[in-house]
Amino acid sequence: MPILIPMRSMRGSAMVLLAVGLMAPRAHAQRIRLEIKPHVGDTLRMRLDQESEMTGVRRTRTSESSAMMVNTMHMFSRAIVEGGTDEGRTVLAVTDSVQLSTSDDASDALAAQAEAQLRGQRVRFRVAPDGTVSMLQPNGDEQPDSAGHGEVAQAVSLMPAAFPRTPIAVGEAWTRDMPLPSGTQLGAQLSGRLHVTFRLDSVTHHNGLAYVSMHGTMRPATGPGAASGAVLENGLVDGVMLIDQKRGWLTESRFTIVVNSMVTPPPSTGIVSMHVQMRITQHMLTMPRR
Repeated sequence: MPILIPMRSMRGSAMVLLAVGLMAPRAHAQRIRLEIKPHVGDTLRMRLDQESEMTGVRRTRTSESSAMMVNTMHMFSRAIVEGGTDEGRTVLAVTDSVQLSTSDDASDALAAQAEAQLRGQRVRFRVAPDGTVSMLQPNGDEQPDSAGHGEVAQAVSLMPAAFPRTPIAVGEAWTRDMPLPSGTQLGAQLSGRLHVTFRLDSVTHHNGLAYVSMHGTMRPATGPGAASGAVLENGLVDGVMLIDQKRGWLTESRFTIVVNSMVTPPPSTGIVSMHVQMRITQHMLTMPRR
């Protein structure tokens, strides 16, 4: 038996549907500004879990051999927001505890030494609203961008210059091209550039939390000196970030980094070449306020 709907109800339903249809595009096109802007006086307590898997293939003129080493790190740290302006916040990062382990028995002593060096470490830096991090000297001046970036990355797990300076809508993407943070692999300097595409995937009610995904590729550096020591062949970065818009900080992030490089040892070693793959997985979690 057919269900009859009064014409008045149909007109009312049509008006409701029309209103929803007019409002939906506006809601979808709503633009928000992503910012790293923690409140002055806030203390952010974080846990960082990281696993690094290094696989090396060594070739001589007559043979080929491979080896693998796995290192893990569990770190608890605090980011104390000491002050700042709309242009940036001054933050003191303190490493409260750290636990390192390695599958290489010969490196146990080095792991214990690194634990002692990291425990209690204090690093002061400035973070801009877009996520750009710069180290601070004791007198408050900024150090060059290449100085100390590795320590900052471990302490606060921020991707440098991650966010656009203008509001964006859900579904929009933006790109960043930046030099790789200074660091070494097998005692040799790696140089290159990282090209990353970010995307605002979604936001929660009232824009309280923002979900951002990212995918990047690494390219070797060019120019004089680029082919010395360890040479970056290629690399990939994939990850997701959850930004607490009200707190102005990353509440959680997950990254996977894969780096392929080639090392050319001195001829006296008899080694023709050594290819190394480094795979790093990292999970950072910011604890709720106490």
